[in-house]
Amino acid sequence: MAVTLRSRRTTSDTPRAKRKINAAPKTRKPSARTPTRVDTEDHPVVIATPSGFPFELQPAKYGLIQERVCDSLYALVVQAILWNQTRGQMARPVLFSLLVAYPSPKELSTASLEDLTTMLQPIGLHRIRAARLIALAEAWLSAPPCKERRYRRLHYPDRGCGADVKPGEVLGPDDEREGWEIAHLPGMGAYALDSYRIFYRDRLRGIESTSGVEPEWKRVVPTDKELIPYLKWLKWRREEER
Repeated sequence: MAVTLRSRRTTSDTPRAKRKINAAPKTRKPSARTPTRVDTEDHPVVIATPSGFPFELQPAKYGLIQERVCDSLYALVVQAILWNQTRGQMARPVLFSLLVAYPSPKELSTASLEDLTTMLQPIGLHRIRAARLIALAEAWLSAPPCKERRYRRLHYPDRGCGADVKPGEVLGPDDEREGWEIAHLPGMGAYALDSYRIFYRDRLRGIESTSGVEPEWKRVVPTDKELIPYLKWLKWRREEER
């Protein structure tokens, strides 16, 4: 006797057009926010000077933290260490608190490692940063940055640079070899040196706004995602002011 098998309908038998109609509409995932100078979280238009701050914050025409603390080389180098692998939105209040508690390298050199570690905890790498900041302050007191002394930073700004200078060697004003006034301080990598050259080096050397002297910032070729567009904007602004 013949047996008739009744097939069971599966979803694969459903007409293609019908499946499309019944399918839920796809939603587009929001793209990750790219920090820019108009990002009001990372680059707020106005920042009030905190109570007890050791100097007046400057206005930021572009929106970088370096513009606000550019009157203090100490603040600039501390900022460079705090901003490493950290968003400015998180690091900014920590920077301000640190500068209020330790307004100069002298106070920072005697800071308690545990107290400083606790202060830096919100931005991560707090133990490493705390030890590095104390070492920076001690090195600063031993040899304060000045125009008469420069030090090598191997492979900065280009590969091979500094190879003709011995580690720890001090370059005088008449030495034509390449060196940098803050390169002896712990934690001074390419970002810190680029920032120093853009915002402070001419002032330290006493040639800021000197007629006939090319500004140092024009020779900087940064790789940082914020310094690159800043220099483009600065060049445009200078051309507009002519």
